[in-house]
Amino acid sequence: MLTALMIFQGFISILLIVLVLLQFGKGAEAGLFSGGASEAIFTSSQQGNILSRATVVLAVTFLVNSIILAKLQSNVTSKSLLDAEAPLTRPLNTDTPLSTETPEATEKAAPAVENN
Repeated sequence: MLTALMIFQGFISILLIVLVLLQFGKGAEAGLFSGGASEAIFTSSQQGNILSRATVVLAVTFLVNSIILAKLQSNVTSKSLLDAEAPLTRPLNTDTPLSTETPEATEKAAPAVENN
């Protein structure tokens, strides 16, 4: 079922891309379907309504199918890819000393430099 939904998702996305490319902007005078005005089946306003409605339907279908695929995939895999990784043994920041000595012990061990 998961494979069928993924194929359906790909099909919807291709149709959605094609529908968006078929539409023309508000300032555009020529779209793909505006060839001969006298022999046109639909007027330009009807074409816009049909294409925009189809785009909305496909967009909603795409979103719903995406949510369903995400839910199904999260139920299939409940493990993370990082579960098998070993944790880091030393701290990532450089503020903490890596050795077991305290900063006070290192200051006592280092001789003081006097400025003359």
